[in-house]
Amino acid sequence: MNLPRFPRHLLFVILLCTALVSCRPSVHRETRFSMSSTLTVLVSSQRPPDWQDLFDFADRKAWEFDHRQKDSSIGKLNREGGGKPPGEVLEVLKTAQRIAVLSDGAFDPTILALTDLWAFDGGGSLPTDEQIDSARRRVDFSKVVIDKEGTVRIPEGFGLDLGGIAKGAVVDLISGYLYERGFKDFLIDAGGDILVSGVKQGETLWRIAVRHPRESQAVLGVIPLGEKDSRIAMVTSGDYERFFESGGKRYHHILDPRSGYPAGQVASVTVIAPTCEVADALSTAAFVLGPERGLKLLEEFPDAEGLLIAEEDGNLTAWKTKGFPIEVDSLRFGQE
Repeated sequence: MNLPRFPRHLLFVILLCTALVSCRPSVHRETRFSMSSTLTVLVSSQRPPDWQDLFDFADRKAWEFDHRQKDSSIGKLNREGGGKPPGEVLEVLKTAQRIAVLSDGAFDPTILALTDLWAFDGGGSLPTDEQIDSARRRVDFSKVVIDKEGTVRIPEGFGLDLGGIAKGAVVDLISGYLYERGFKDFLIDAGGDILVSGVKQGETLWRIAVRHPRESQAVLGVIPLGEKDSRIAMVTSGDYERFFESGGKRYHHILDPRSGYPAGQVASVTVIAPTCEVADALSTAAFVLGPERGLKLLEEFPDAEGLLIAEEDGNLTAWKTKGFPIEVDSLRFGQE
């Protein structure tokens, strides 16, 4: 049988295209349970990372921020009334204090007395007004002192709960882990706390869906994110994440530290920011503040953009910062 003979220049082009295709990085994916949620990591590279080592790293870092673990960094601070935590934990606590100040306490890292009272980790429990009033007297970020040497002092009866920022902080640490090992293009999703780095397969932006707050299988829109040699995060806080019902009323887990009750002005807040810990804390703060004050906080915070969704009489309304990459008119509120 006679095989066709290709001109040399055409054969060179064919070989070059084959080589380019073979050099195109693959997308390696792994999902495991971590941080009381699912942690999914996608890495665009010729080789996958050591998945076991990566998830072990994530679990170790998450443990340090877990106030429920008496020997974790936060657990020790609460148990001993202060101390000098590791640098990574100290920096997150400083960020939490900063956002607490800017949000006038809508975000408060000393909310432990209230989160313990509502017990959402155990399925939820409706406290009395008197119990809430008592717990509120032990919530006040301004009473926590961090000195120049990095020593933290917590008043007696107070406690830290970094649940509104810790997951984002761990995502940032996982990002650093991957970067240190030569991985530049990846996506990390820790139950809705998302960070993207670089681009997918050398050329494609990562596409992130904004969940519909009332239809679990629907999305409001899709945001292309990513830039070569750059990282950016997107976090959504919603009243649909953890909740319980009592007496025909629904109570969700995003508490207003100032009232002691679940915040009730919006259904979800999506924030885009340079780091996941900042996006995490800002989404909580804006959720508690509501549309007007929450939008103002996001507009004034450097390099942050946001989308707030509220529901009234079954109808959804949206507000966004000027730079948020989806127009309100394009949001898909109805059934798809």
